[in-house]
Amino acid sequence: MRASVAKWGNSLAVRLPKDAVEAIGLRDGSPLDLTIQDGALTLRPRQWDIKALVAQIDGDPPPLEFDDAPRGSEVW
Repeated sequence: MRASVAKWGNSLAVRLPKDAVEAIGLRDGSPLDLTIQDGALTLRPRQWDIKALVAQIDGDPPPLEFDDAPRGSEVW
């Protein structure tokens, strides 16, 4: 499969072929991890790790529930 690099504002962009996008389940706005090793560029769909994300929270975590009176049309 081939792709090409094109100018996009002050940056360069790679247009991905439809077959490649469908094969790995990408869509507009999908987060990617980009690595460069031995002169090769690799793009992979980002895999979220909830434990790593939680570990990045500074301070106390937010409460799981809020003690607040219903407003609007909420059903409690």
